[in-house]
Amino acid sequence: MKNFKNIFTLLVVALVGLSLTGCSEDNLDTNPYGKSGVNLVGFGPSPILRTHEIRITGTNMNKVTKVIFPGDAIVERSGFNSSDAENIYVNVPDESVPGQIRLVAGNDTVTSVSKLTFEEPIEVTSVSPTTGLSAGDEITIKGDYVYNIAEVVFTSGVTGAPVLAEDFTYISRREIRLRVPLAAESGVITMNDGAEWELEWKEPLEIVSATATAVTPAETDFGQQIRITGTNLHIVETVMFPGGISAEFTVSDDHRTITTTVPAETKPGAITLLLYSGAAISTPEFTVPTVSITSVEPNSDLVEGDKVVVTGENFDRVKEVQLPGIGAITDYTISGNTLTFTVPEGMADGDVVLVQNSNISVTAAVEMRKLFGVIWQGKENLSGWSNWGVFNWDGDKWLKFQEAIDGPGELTFHFVVTNDNPAFNLRMGDWSTPFSNISLPYGDDGNIHPAADATDVVIQLSAEEREKMFADGGLGMVIWGDGIQLQYVKFLEATDEVDVAPFAKWEDQSANITYPIHISWSENTGKIRIMRTGLQELNLKVGVSKLIFYKEAGTTGQIQLNDCNWGNPITDADLTDWAGDKTQVETVFTQKMMDCVTGATTDGWSDTAFIIQGDGMTITKIVVLP
Repeated sequence: MKNFKNIFTLLVVALVGLSLTGCSEDNLDTNPYGKSGVNLVGFGPSPILRTHEIRITGTNMNKVTKVIFPGDAIVERSGFNSSDAENIYVNVPDESVPGQIRLVAGNDTVTSVSKLTFEEPIEVTSVSPTTGLSAGDEITIKGDYVYNIAEVVFTSGVTGAPVLAEDFTYISRREIRLRVPLAAESGVITMNDGAEWELEWKEPLEIVSATATAVTPAETDFGQQIRITGTNLHIVETVMFPGGISAEFTVSDDHRTITTTVPAETKPGAITLLLYSGAAISTPEFTVPTVSITSVEPNSDLVEGDKVVVTGENFDRVKEVQLPGIGAITDYTISGNTLTFTVPEGMADGDVVLVQNSNISVTAAVEMRKLFGVIWQGKENLSGWSNWGVFNWDGDKWLKFQEAIDGPGELTFHFVVTNDNPAFNLRMGDWSTPFSNISLPYGDDGNIHPAADATDVVIQLSAEEREKMFADGGLGMVIWGDGIQLQYVKFLEATDEVDVAPFAKWEDQSANITYPIHISWSENTGKIRIMRTGLQELNLKVGVSKLIFYKEAGTTGQIQLNDCNWGNPITDADLTDWAGDKTQVETVFTQKMMDCVTGATTDGWSDTAFIIQGDGMTITKIVVLP
């Protein structure tokens, strides 16, 4: 038990020790004066004995009509001992409690900043009850001079839960009563007199928290009313739905029921009940109808103009459709549980996103048709030195690149320039190791500065560098910069070649070719048509890409490469050296050949690039090396 006796001597005339200037209670007046011009400078002595005289000093004190002591003990002007423009002398009413003094002048009220306290030594002998308490329950503090207690502070996770003397439910010299505040939690209580005396009660209080046992109905809908049942729900300050959405609510049924409405922007899950103490509890989970995707057809090898059908559930709740590389679109249709859209220009690999609200969206992956060798395709904007990388913690992305880059070869990053000062850096995944053979040089500042019309940076990747990138615990790679948009990454192994058989046909155009192919003028066999579809996917380059014919050793003869019209041989394609000991002959793609691939030369055969004829030859394979 602690006993404190505080004796405070105040030189009232000099205003030494007076409390700080009071301030107006009127919310429209924030200066320390009342509208009537009353200004409370201070009061004293404090601590003081009840019924003893106190001096209140300030300006325009002659306008004060009454003094309200804490505990709502009112002394009218007629009860003042004396007063003038600067001072009021009045006896402290016996029923006063520790707290702030208020001066009333007409319709104006001025409140002191400091609290009035009392001299009598406080002695606390008991606090009861201490167990099984809930917010709102009354506790009793007994002892002597307990009416000098200015504040009882309960344990709380916020900043403590104080109950001021003005809010006590009963006050006498030997007993005070007060209610457990909403923010109180189990723990010790601390009492003080508003000055120097303070006492932490020896026995912690047990305060029962709230519980939430059910949500009804558990299967609900947006905008529908639901009930949360439990106990002590009156100490809930905020009802927070999944997604951080708060909702208005009412508490009823003797604090056992909360009634609220499901917000439009929430999602399925548990509701969080935030208590006045700062603690939180969760309800059982509830569900609402949500959009789902069961299939996307087709979902790969997509090209501009393809019709894509998405099936699923609750499509009537779709608010927005987003496509990778495009963003939100408006050109789609919904019929029942199918959603249809047309692949627009510029769509990339990634996720189709169906948005229901700010907290509910579902995705399904789609892939565009790739140029030959492309291992990633998208629209990755690098701005403000943002980055895009492939690191060994990237899971599927890492494995995809590791499998594709399975040896030395040519690694191409295709980009477009997006501002007037593009710059980027391309390194291994440690952010520091440069690539040794790169088509665009690193500048003096360590960065690459592409020209405005640049579109590619090409790395001739060695076996050693590939090992550093993709061995166990490898470095991977990263590109970062500003003013460029990365659109695809392509890899061609050093020995890559593409067999044209899947997109080549016999003369009747009905079947893919099979090897070996015997070409003979006299027998009228072996006329081969190579289609544009397939060739156009290989990203061929004039003067770089090659068309290669493999033949049986020892055979001689000739091959004629025609454009889509059999009567127009491509004479600048060099396919003349077919000596018997050779097993292959090749030609670099010329501009005329490329025109056949792109369709610049059609001559009525819109789907054909080349027609191959010849004599005396047995072809074992025809390939393109991009």
